[in-house]
Amino acid sequence: MLRNLVAVCCVLFATTTVAGSSEKRAQALLERMTVAMKTLNYEGVFVFIHGKQMETMRIIHSNEDGIEKERLLSLVGSPREILRNNNRLLCILPDSKSVVVEKSLPKNYLPTGLQHVTTNLKRYYSFRVVGKERMTGRQADMIDVHPKDPYRYGYHLWLDEDTGMLLKSELVNEDDEAVEQVMFTQIDIKDHIPDGSLEPTINSEGFQWYKEEQIIDAGKPHQSQWQVMKLPAGYMQGMHKMHGLPTSRMPVEHLMFTDGISSVSVYIEEINKSKPMMKGFSSIGAVNAYTTTMHDHYVTVVGQVPRAAVKMIADSVRHQSGR
Repeated sequence: MLRNLVAVCCVLFATTTVAGSSEKRAQALLERMTVAMKTLNYEGVFVFIHGKQMETMRIIHSNEDGIEKERLLSLVGSPREILRNNNRLLCILPDSKSVVVEKSLPKNYLPTGLQHVTTNLKRYYSFRVVGKERMTGRQADMIDVHPKDPYRYGYHLWLDEDTGMLLKSELVNEDDEAVEQVMFTQIDIKDHIPDGSLEPTINSEGFQWYKEEQIIDAGKPHQSQWQVMKLPAGYMQGMHKMHGLPTSRMPVEHLMFTDGISSVSVYIEEINKSKPMMKGFSSIGAVNAYTTTMHDHYVTVVGQVPRAAVKMIADSVRHQSGR
């Protein structure tokens, strides 16, 4: 019996050691990926699949002397072009003859949490290296990011063994089914990207230019009368503002919550009887939404998270009168 107990302890110790080693290697590979995505010069074509829709985009990315530039061009359907110079985005939309200019954090194809894995995130996700596989004609390390509860999605990632570059990512639901995919079908790592390759190719002469939406009462603290009473463990408020939406003439209160990988938005707006909203669940690809009513307001929670998460949050929203 003692011999059996010792054997079991040895197996458990070995399993824990292997799991810990896999987690550390996964974290190291993700950190390497972050550097590669930001600093490498590359050209490529990737497909973005969400729901029943598929987009094909050409991307050109450069980093010269710390200045990150990028050009994205749609290859299927309506032509669209997005240019980025560090934190400035320029979106050229020929269909509407418009150009949208906005400030943005450097473009990331993955949530921040996957690029900077913290100790806190390990409470809610497991990170493992699960093998190697050929992807986009290159040998790749495969990483599995698995949620530990039913309130967030997971990821499968393929990282180029030579450079650390992300070659493919799958956002997977609670049944481990891919609900969104980004995959390079062609990629070429370059020593240098000519400046001309990063200039727009769509002629925007005569287009209407729009700047980033104005926040109502910008700079003034907003005292909300709405509170979210229940969140999945690890979710923290990341943003709170009042603004307008194209679908509503009334100001909309917007709260955003994230655990660093998954995120949800809560929208609260007055009920417009002439323009009723659909209540209950709705979904598009990986995005789930849930709408309910409270105190003559619509409350809508939306995010790339399972239905259980959006319903939990929506049902816990409360109006705090007198605040």
